[in-house]
Amino acid sequence: MLTLFILGLCLALVALVLAWPIPEAMARATLARSPTVLMALWQGLGLAGGLSLVGAITLLALVPSLHALRLAAGDPQRSGAGPLAWWQWALLVAALVMLARLLWCLVAQYVRAQRARRRHVALVELLTSPSQADPGTRLLPSEVPLAYCVPGAAARGTGAPGTTVLSTGLIAALSEPERRAVIAHESAHLRYHHQLFVIPFAAWHRALPFLPATARALSAVSALIEFMADDAAVREAGPEALASAIATSAGIHPGESNEALTRVRLSRLG
Repeated sequence: MLTLFILGLCLALVALVLAWPIPEAMARATLARSPTVLMALWQGLGLAGGLSLVGAITLLALVPSLHALRLAAGDPQRSGAGPLAWWQWALLVAALVMLARLLWCLVAQYVRAQRARRRHVALVELLTSPSQADPGTRLLPSEVPLAYCVPGAAARGTGAPGTTVLSTGLIAALSEPERRAVIAHESAHLRYHHQLFVIPFAAWHRALPFLPATARALSAVSALIEFMADDAAVREAGPEALASAIATSAGIHPGESNEALTRVRLSRLG
């Protein structure tokens, strides 16, 4: 019984470590030159954290019953495990509720993202016009420097997995190499389906908003997909054009962009 209890406590300790110190350390490591490796580690951390938390509660609830079954297997004169005590039922219900909440938030976040994407696709088709120079790109009449991508049907007929949207204000401020670097960045988001990487962590934060680690994880993963898209754009357009485009975009309306993220992106490209 002691061994099973210690195993349950070890799982609880793993869940605690994965919920606080490790996410904090990994969030500070987003300057690393290998964002793909960090992304894989974040995905593994999220899965291991959820499983260890649910597993620890379940194991601690079943320790007495498992111990009784173990003794009964070695001694035919002993009876098997008796009915579960009230506290065992309470822990099992807590584990089930935790697992159900995590799964529900994951499904709900995915459905919410799909609905938002469909609404955004409709708005993009209504408010933008196709670019004659760049297939799969649409132009938004706005002086605000905007560049983003929308996965899905907005790019039908082009063979692309989605649409890149550029504002006319941004295009006017960028040179041709800079524009191509921005399009390469957004195309990388679409090609590698980066939006799917964020959904589990948005669901994790939605399920456990009281844990600071969930917000840190969501922020770190959101930054990592930008670094991954930057690396893909560099291979296509070069670091100088992309760095210049990022700096130009941030400088048109200072304060409207994520200045901390912009500094990190520029430092990686430098």
